[in-house]
Amino acid sequence: MVAVLSISTSCTDSQPGGDSRQPDGDAVTGKAAAAKVLAVLEAFSLCQGEVGVAELARKAGLPKSTTHRMLGFLCDEGFVKTAAGRYELTVKVARLSSSSTDVDPGLYDRVLPYLTDLHETVKHPVLLVIRAGGVARVVKRVCGSRAASFATHLGDTLPLHCTAAGKLLLAHAWTQAEQDLELHRYTDLTITDRGRLQRELISTQASGIATDVNEWRLGVTSLAVALRIWGSAPAVIAVVGPSARVDVRAVAPQLRRLAHHAALGMRDSQLRSVAT
Repeated sequence: MVAVLSISTSCTDSQPGGDSRQPDGDAVTGKAAAAKVLAVLEAFSLCQGEVGVAELARKAGLPKSTTHRMLGFLCDEGFVKTAAGRYELTVKVARLSSSSTDVDPGLYDRVLPYLTDLHETVKHPVLLVIRAGGVARVVKRVCGSRAASFATHLGDTLPLHCTAAGKLLLAHAWTQAEQDLELHRYTDLTITDRGRLQRELISTQASGIATDVNEWRLGVTSLAVALRIWGSAPAVIAVVGPSARVDVRAVAPQLRRLAHHAALGMRDSQLRSVAT
């Protein structure tokens, strides 16, 4: 990825006397390839969750064969992963974008002990989630060996409008631009009405907790609360698990309490580092 993006974007070089040389063929080819890779990456921001080659090609404005080649490169470099013919971005993209979203890169490691404590309490996978464009991105995941396959199957990308983490991130920063957010229907319980979604986001802001019961995937329930840290972009702690085993009423207070303790502990750490 770095090699492609670091290719010179200059196509002509001036020579004494005002003459210019013909564009270097390798530079032109490299620039065209980089543009196609970027077009595919940008296409992901217009989609939600896992997406097929045909839809990505349409969003990127590229032939399907070209899109497939670019996806192969991105998979090789670890920026995209694939399963059953569908593709999604990986955590590697979120880490690259952390500086632009004001997320402290050290946040991920500092919050890990708290995520582990919560997992040991609720016995369900625990996620740390941030927003990355038009999706929510999982940047840390803590789960036991029994739930590993379940948690991994959910992927690193979550839709904003029908997952607990996504709705909480939307509630934090709803802008006019969100009016164009595509409300894709995943199940019969997915909220696809914009007015209803806005009402739910208002309720989420008031309560400080978001839930999703079978809205994104049948049989999956999640809860999320915000991790409020000074000087950082919004981050969310979420608990996710099989709907038949996640007791929302029991998990909600435990999730709130853990997020509160994590925020206090990390703020104390920030203050100590400033004082020294």
